[in-house]
Amino acid sequence: MGINAAWITEDGESKQEVFDPRQRLTRLATSRWPKLNHTKCIQFIEPWGDAVFNQSQVPYLLAELRAEVPETREDEVKAHLEKVITLVERAVEQTHTYIKFIGD
Repeated sequence: MGINAAWITEDGESKQEVFDPRQRLTRLATSRWPKLNHTKCIQFIEPWGDAVFNQSQVPYLLAELRAEVPETREDEVKAHLEKVITLVERAVEQTHTYIKFIGD
């Protein structure tokens, strides 16, 4: 199972999800993101746990994900990352909502 991304309400209800059955985010989260200890958000996304980002953190998360697009070499992984970015963009400035990455 990969790392699914979800835009959720404060009650935990999903507004929209991007599923990762081919473990595309997992590849980034296990190979590249742990080395990015200067980041505020993506270094904490991991395949074996959940990570939730609130409205104060979402702009940082979005900027960090966007910065990863040119660094991503695999077209399949890049396309998936862009879907996740679109999801996060929809959550910007949407009060009482969160972005949740759901690991194993």
